[in-house]
Amino acid sequence: MPSLEWNRRWALKFEEFRKKNPGGLYGSQWGDPEVRGIRYFFRRVFFRRAAGPLYRVVDDYIRPYVKPDATVLEIGPGGGRWTRYLVSAKKVVAVDINAEFFAPLRAMFPDANLGFYQPEGFDLRGVAADSIDFVFTFGTFVHIDPDGIREYLGEIRRVLKRGGTAVVQYAAKEKPAGRKELSFSEMTAEKMAAMAPMEIVEHNTRLLSHSNIAVFRK
Repeated sequence: MPSLEWNRRWALKFEEFRKKNPGGLYGSQWGDPEVRGIRYFFRRVFFRRAAGPLYRVVDDYIRPYVKPDATVLEIGPGGGRWTRYLVSAKKVVAVDINAEFFAPLRAMFPDANLGFYQPEGFDLRGVAADSIDFVFTFGTFVHIDPDGIREYLGEIRRVLKRGGTAVVQYAAKEKPAGRKELSFSEMTAEKMAAMAPMEIVEHNTRLLSHSNIAVFRK
């Protein structure tokens, strides 16, 4: 099961990617949300391991919540694959245990109001309570064990404003494709429902082949 130390490897992976793919978008190797329409159809036909229609994540789980006056928090921004859809908000707080991502993100989005926080573990201690309108995380909780996810969810509840929303993608080991992902943590939809510290207003277990999406409301 992925540990906190295991997840520090992503900074090295990031540097390796940048050397091999100058100008490339780190994270796109696991799927590009910009691919839709006929391009998505061909990807789905020829790349059978595709996670699913990632453009739907943008359309259904980001755009409805990212408003010009919103303060947004992203856990695990990596190379900015999803951050690019969040920066239209008033402020984006990027949280990552690998601070090596922070300078490239600032360079990528020079006009965005970006803040950064490097946690020691599964915490958001550097973020004030009741200060965030929307929390988004994708591609990160799939590599965090259930106890770590439980800690993070408690912190997400603390930092969200009343009525705020959190969109959390996590591993689905109840699915065949999820079981094939050896680096995925031992999470299931049942476990997520049991540990939820807030109301789950939507629990999408069908969109993605190897993972689920839970939408929380405080």
